Amino acid sequence: MAIRASKLIDLRFLSLCLMSVLTGMEMDVFTPSFPEIMEAFSISIEQTQLALSLNFFAYALSTLWVGPLAERFSSKNISLISLCVFIIGSIFCYMAPTFETLLIGRVLQGLGMSGPNVLSYSIIYEFYPKSRESYMGILNGIGGITMGAAPVLGSYLNLWFGWRSNFLALLILSIVCFALSVKYLPRQKTPHKIQPSLGLKTYIPLFKSKTFLWPAAAILSISVCYFVFVGLAPIFYREDLGVSLEHFGMYQGALASSFGVVSFCSGMLYKRFGKQQCFTVSIKLYILFGLIAGVYGFILPTDPFLLTVILIGSSMACAIPINMCYPIAMGAVRGAAARASGMLVALRLIFSAAGLQIIAHFYDHTYLPLALMIGAEAVLAWVITRKIMIKD
Repeated sequence: MAIRASKLIDLRFLSLCLMSVLTGMEMDVFTPSFPEIMEAFSISIEQTQLALSLNFFAYALSTLWVGPLAERFSSKNISLISLCVFIIGSIFCYMAPTFETLLIGRVLQGLGMSGPNVLSYSIIYEFYPKSRESYMGILNGIGGITMGAAPVLGSYLNLWFGWRSNFLALLILSIVCFALSVKYLPRQKTPHKIQPSLGLKTYIPLFKSKTFLWPAAAILSISVCYFVFVGLAPIFYREDLGVSLEHFGMYQGALASSFGVVSFCSGMLYKRFGKQQCFTVSIKLYILFGLIAGVYGFILPTDPFLLTVILIGSSMACAIPINMCYPIAMGAVRGAAARASGMLVALRLIFSAAGLQIIAHFYDHTYLPLALMIGAEAVLAWVITRKIMIKD
């Protein structure tokens, strides 16, 4: 019986890990194809960015409902429905005859992606109480490594089979995730005695809690900048710096993979150095690399390799603070882990989408707007993270 239970737990976590792979690929696998999509549909940079921005907004809005729905109807049921929506969206994207159809597919993908992303963390929070930080670190690590591999995979799929093949890869993976989730995703241990409201009022307790607000602000200050940069990177690297498609995939892949590797190893680092020490050192390194990346835009010509090396340092440094802030925020209000996870994802996506459109509007085909954003964000992160206390 013990062996069987152990295998079930492994398969349960495997299904969560595959959903993390899908989450990591959903955005980055097709971004190397932006120039080809622009050419295929005869659209501008700002129009192309809508494929990310509308996806982000749909993703964000749906996360506001995923948490309460999961607390009422179980995480498993909502995850399966979300995956079905994502599969339909992937079919739209793969077969899109017009850019408008592609945007509809991206919106459906955003709506469907919220369940697997949000509820993976709430399932870990509920079913792995003694190892939450480590398991979330592993999940973030897999997602980060996947985000790192996705541009490389997307670049070569684009080269060999065209830009539509990126969406075909998402379609196949989402079907596999659905099949595993049907069999292995667990339901809630016990039903809630009080059924949570499905309205937005259910989030008021979170915003009244400083234990939620400060970690949430830290996650936003650290992660939004990355998503905005990644959204513009295909145009910046390939069109303005002259980076080839093959090399671009490696540059962008290195950024996400560096975050993933540190996240994956975070549990070992906690045991070796202590959580407080890891958090403090990581934040200082993150701010340092962020300021260097910001100043770099004003003093030296932009070299894609050197810039990527600097940003890799920033990406590695931000992994541990994000992994530590997540469980703190999710435990801020009792019985609201799924809602907290949903709100964290929603806020990150809303701010990322808004930031992406703002930077795209002011983008002048130089690194300067991005440098200003990265430098300012490093200062903001320093101010916010001073309010967070980490206990070993």
